[in-house]
Amino acid sequence: MSAVRPLAGAAIGVVLVAVLLAFGPPVVAGWLNGTSGASGESLFTLAIFGPMLAIGIAGWWLDRVTGPVFGKRPGRATVLGLALGAGGLALAVGYTWLAGSLVGGAGSTVLSTLLLGIVTVTLQVGAEEMLFRGWLQPQIASVVGAPVAVLLVAVLFAALHLLGGATGVMTLANLTLGGILFGLIAVRDGGIAGAIAAHWGWNVGEQMLLGLDPNPGVGAFGALFDLDLVGAARWGGSDQGLNASLAMTIALAAIVIPLALRYRRAKPA
Repeated sequence: MSAVRPLAGAAIGVVLVAVLLAFGPPVVAGWLNGTSGASGESLFTLAIFGPMLAIGIAGWWLDRVTGPVFGKRPGRATVLGLALGAGGLALAVGYTWLAGSLVGGAGSTVLSTLLLGIVTVTLQVGAEEMLFRGWLQPQIASVVGAPVAVLLVAVLFAALHLLGGATGVMTLANLTLGGILFGLIAVRDGGIAGAIAAHWGWNVGEQMLLGLDPNPGVGAFGALFDLDLVGAARWGGSDQGLNASLAMTIALAAIVIPLALRYRRAKPA
């Protein structure tokens, strides 16, 4: 296969999403005309990540990516992915507790908004994984191989978060590690079911269960518990929370390194 088509398609996809993330938010905010709270957050996410999902699906279909998009054993992959995502989050939070950064807040929640939040996060996570690991990663891998593709797409994943408000070297490093984790899971499973589950488990756990994002306080959807991170930024005590913490780096590395080594051993000679 010529390298031109898959790489050109991937480049077009990245540009389209970059334009969407750069110019979409102010346009959508104008459409919503001050709609706030859980409904406003949900509509905003739908308006941004709905098109992102459409781009991912269209690219996957037009480029005829081989193999089932969710993998051959999506049920098993989902369970294992969820365990990795939730387990990684638990490990990161454990490190913040050991560092003395984890404290209780005073937030509260309403069940209806919490359920809406879970649906909203599911859309966001599904859109990102369909785009990055469902379409871009296998397309790039068809030219440069899976290991390089996992790394390149993880870097793109982190870089595009700059347009969503992510800042700082540590935050970008952690987002890249997260992208590598999801990419390795997708390679292992031959599809994105496990990657979606891992991403979902981390995000829902961080936002809806523990209330760690945003930091401090809770988001528009509320959380079952309101935990905050205080003190040194390297242990999450900044407005970037866990994303800018060494705790997240250690937790992700503890999962990524064994997965990468396992992939290397399993790779045919």
